[in-house]
Amino acid sequence: MNKYMILGGAALIAVTGAAVAQNAAQPRIDRNADVTRQQVIERADQRFARLDVNNDGRATPEEARQAHEQRRGERADRMFERLDANSDGSISRAEFDQSRAQRAERRAERGERRGMRHGRRGMGEGRGERLFGEQGFVTRDQMRERALARFDRLDANRDGTLTAEERRQGRQQRMQERRGQTS
Repeated sequence: MNKYMILGGAALIAVTGAAVAQNAAQPRIDRNADVTRQQVIERADQRFARLDVNNDGRATPEEARQAHEQRRGERADRMFERLDANSDGSISRAEFDQSRAQRAERRAERGERRGMRHGRRGMGEGRGERLFGEQGFVTRDQMRERALARFDRLDANRDGTLTAEERRQGRQQRMQERRGQTS
């Protein structure tokens, strides 16, 4: 029972903004690096592969929820392993406090305030509908087409490479469009 309470507490920390361990198979993406069309295709394929749990060539909302829960469980396991410094199967108060202090130091180094995490999105209201459409599923080719359409819309000079500046301009344009819709 105690182990479950501790694991639940660790999961709560993850949900409320604690640093999430990166999967070793997925290195962090440099958000300032240029992006080519081929990289966009590869990333769309990777996203689709994560969503298509049963490998039938169609990703459904149910599969997306299942994949999300699986990744959430893996993150909780990694977090527990990271917090359990002496690998005894439980997290002592000292281990918990040490981890908390380390996170606070890392946040301070980055100048990040508690709870202020950018770029985190979930399957919010309406987003799943846009992804899966009326048919209730999405294929790999559809995901590629959508990703390439976004790429082409942002590639202002049509050179086949998105720069950080082109992406910044695209974000500003979307924000202006949203402001116009809500006014």
